[in-house]
Amino acid sequence: MRERFKYFKSNWHAATTNRYFIVEFIASILILVFTMLIFSKFTEFVELRKGIQFNDPILETFKAKDLTKPIFTMIYGGILFALASLISSPYRLMILFEAYALMVMTRIAMMYIMPLSPPIGMIFLQDPFVEFFGTGKTLVNDLFFSGHTATLFLLFLSVPKKLKLTFFIIAFFVAISVLIQKAHYTVDVLVAPFISFTCYYLILKLFLYRYKSERYELEFKLF
Repeated sequence: MRERFKYFKSNWHAATTNRYFIVEFIASILILVFTMLIFSKFTEFVELRKGIQFNDPILETFKAKDLTKPIFTMIYGGILFALASLISSPYRLMILFEAYALMVMTRIAMMYIMPLSPPIGMIFLQDPFVEFFGTGKTLVNDLFFSGHTATLFLLFLSVPKKLKLTFFIIAFFVAISVLIQKAHYTVDVLVAPFISFTCYYLILKLFLYRYKSERYELEFKLF
């Protein structure tokens, strides 16, 4: 425990000696908060809008099952685990905040362009966090793309290499589970990892451009 605290203290001390990092880290938190506030207001508009409902050949092959509890156990357990693993890595944490904000903004744009109604036979996925910070109601039209799948895949990209397999399994479990519950169309889930990868890749490249260092080039290799 003492060694971990020393590692935490050493990393944050080194990072905070860079004034540019301090400004950007605070800015990344503010941007993330602002983005989530916009998203909560946007979902109110989305829920009032009538979207397109189409037949999904994969979802038509089975009856939905309610996996709400295991889904959110894995999601929020994964988020807490990821934050705990990244708290000692200030640069990784900042990149995650920025990539997540970009992913949410991309999701807003996608949902605006592609209004969808829930799949036939959907079992509502009641997200306690989104309901608390959003409209207070169960969201059903926030479909394209799957935010939960995208979030967990983003965590998979962000965590250190020794944890990547664990987070890949968590992300895969949630992706399959939301399909079993018919909380999303298949395309919603398939597209999500690609969006996450693109957002993370862009933020990472900008980071490496700003903080030119061979050390970071090696530390932040994606795979």
